[in-house]
Amino acid sequence: MDVTVSELLELFLQSPLVTWVKTWGHFRSGNDDNLAVYMELVDGIILNQIMLQIDPRPTNQRINQHVNNDVNLRIQNLTILVRNIKTFYQEVLQQLIIMNLPNVWLIGKDPLSGKSMEEIKKVLLLVLGCAVQCERKVEFIDRIQQLDIETQAGIVAHIQEVTHNQENVFDLQLLEVPDVAPEELEALSRNMVFHLRRLIDERDERMEVCLQVAQQPAGQVREGPGPGALVMGHSPGPGSSSQACTPLPTPQSSWSSFHGG
Repeated sequence: MDVTVSELLELFLQSPLVTWVKTWGHFRSGNDDNLAVYMELVDGIILNQIMLQIDPRPTNQRINQHVNNDVNLRIQNLTILVRNIKTFYQEVLQQLIIMNLPNVWLIGKDPLSGKSMEEIKKVLLLVLGCAVQCERKVEFIDRIQQLDIETQAGIVAHIQEVTHNQENVFDLQLLEVPDVAPEELEALSRNMVFHLRRLIDERDERMEVCLQVAQQPAGQVREGPGPGALVMGHSPGPGSSSQACTPLPTPQSSWSSFHGG
């Protein structure tokens, strides 16, 4: 049986990630209007405001405050957001995002599709990872701890996707640890080789698309999937299945490690 858009929205808005975002209190619409709340998320205004609280360094960002369902304005806002997220991970946290970045073209063009909702979840996941590792992390974690235990457990699981899974986000500081065990170093090397091959494959695929478009007669270029469409989804790396089976700690036992990190 096909799932309706309203059902998809309801499931999405009940997720721990969205519950966490709502604690920031930036929404103009009431919580009763699912579509309005969701569109505020995908328009990128609220998420850019949250990101500026996490990382106030970007001071010259022109965020479009009135998207009014304009696809281009929505994509511009999301592009700024993803760029700032990537920069924060690299420059502040010394971490490299290995997972495919959120497909802002897909979100902007077709925000109400199930695939777009998965891409927005990816945005929220990366923002969450910034929040619990930034200078104000104690304040932001305390806010999470005000939520119910079940929601906290879901948020902890999401946090570990970006803090404990080197196939999603790679901690560059691991390369500077002097006493890395040989087996750990070997595993890291295999992982990096895997992702290097993936990047080469994606580069070659993009080159083929560019050549195909360039060879088509003027006026006959078909509309393609747009920038970033080749990087939808996350390609699981070696060892991902074993990590998926690792039992997660309870929220109470997890927050102490984030506070003290």
